[in-house]
Amino acid sequence: MKRLVLILASVTLFLVSCSSGNIKEPQYREIRNVRIIDVGLLQTTAGLDFVYYNPNNFGVQLANASGDVYIDDMFFGRFGIQDKVAVHKYEEFIVPAIIKMDNISAIKNHRDIFQKKQAKIRIEGFASIKKSGFNKDIPIKYEGLQDIERLRALVSN
Repeated sequence: MKRLVLILASVTLFLVSCSSGNIKEPQYREIRNVRIIDVGLLQTTAGLDFVYYNPNNFGVQLANASGDVYIDDMFFGRFGIQDKVAVHKYEEFIVPAIIKMDNISAIKNHRDIFQKKQAKIRIEGFASIKKSGFNKDIPIKYEGLQDIERLRALVSN
């Protein structure tokens, strides 16, 4: 009985802390290390590192993340991560992601990328985080103007 009460108390404490308004979203910093992994006729696979900052006073483990990437509101590709990422409190962390682009739509819909220096990047998806054995799915939403020099190389190759 004591064990059951202890388990319920810890689960309740975790759920209350997850729903607290004091939890801040990680802050997007930049994209680094853009590289092409595989070029195919219909699909190109690229790797890149998203850099974020954790403004919270606790760390978690990013277990999984996936979603869609849009440039100027046009679909660019799907991203996902392959490895778990340790997110420490009050520190920057790097999320190594893989993007799979549809070559035909990337070239057709992004002709004007070659003429722009910046474009609106929108990322939508979900991430799964772990803390003390508990999982929580959180939405990923980012939208902002970004320098697209690094992404332009993916479309032009």
